[in-house]
Amino acid sequence: MKSFPSNEPLVAWPEASAQDLAEFDCLLEQKSEEINGVYWRRVRPFFFRPLLPFREYASASIAAPRAARWGGFQHAVPECEPSNTHLNVLLFDNSGDYTVKSLDYNRRRQVRTAAEKLCVLPVRDAGEFKQKAYPVYVSFYDRTRYAHGAHRRDRKYFDRWADALFRSRALVILGGYQDDRLAGVSVSLRVEDTLVYAMFFCDTDSLRLGLSDLMLHTIREAAARDAGIRQIYTGMSNEKNDRFYLLRGGRCVSLRARLVMNPLAEVVLRRSLPGVYARLRGELSAKAAE
Repeated sequence: MKSFPSNEPLVAWPEASAQDLAEFDCLLEQKSEEINGVYWRRVRPFFFRPLLPFREYASASIAAPRAARWGGFQHAVPECEPSNTHLNVLLFDNSGDYTVKSLDYNRRRQVRTAAEKLCVLPVRDAGEFKQKAYPVYVSFYDRTRYAHGAHRRDRKYFDRWADALFRSRALVILGGYQDDRLAGVSVSLRVEDTLVYAMFFCDTDSLRLGLSDLMLHTIREAAARDAGIRQIYTGMSNEKNDRFYLLRGGRCVSLRARLVMNPLAEVVLRRSLPGVYARLRGELSAKAAE
């Protein structure tokens, strides 16, 4: 099994910016744009949220993308401002005393069982990534049919993507290994006091072995040693991913938010897709939110 030099830290996240995250988003074919220092992500056609949705913005300071006039936009607001919806985000509070003992019995067992056959190490060479991560990505895509990146099943597009990842100095790329076989990959970056757990994919065999547990544990343990990291952001709350993170100590945090929509678009959405409209308002995750 691979080993890591004891005198070298496993992970050291360089300071990154919202622009670095926007550039990573671009590599995932997710569109974002910057207006007056705020990066906006297009989450649906003509609908936008800030790239860092856990940040609070005063309404007077916000200028949304022009295309939002046909759909809408939403952002978290400070306590002193009125709100009409909620944004539900998944966060881990970064505790300096986090260890595997912080987990419940079943999750501790999963991490320790995974660590018997797998280990997590940095991937620093684009050539190794191209060679070893490609079959992992194909296995991941065939299993999940992920919404983006179908063209990366073509080797030439995957290699171009790999080159772009390794050109960024902001990203930390970790690999889950079974002996010398790369079985999974995570991508994370630190924006101010928040570690963004931006991406994880693995093949089917390593998923069964518990690599997702071991990877998350490794990142949390490394982040706990970094006094500059206050929290770990894993994404917006959704029914598909919530259980995994909540069982491992994550929190679904409900943030007061301001939703502005084109009146006609709002009526159409509310009547034709009431479930989507309810999620947009943050209603479906209310029971899990704090």
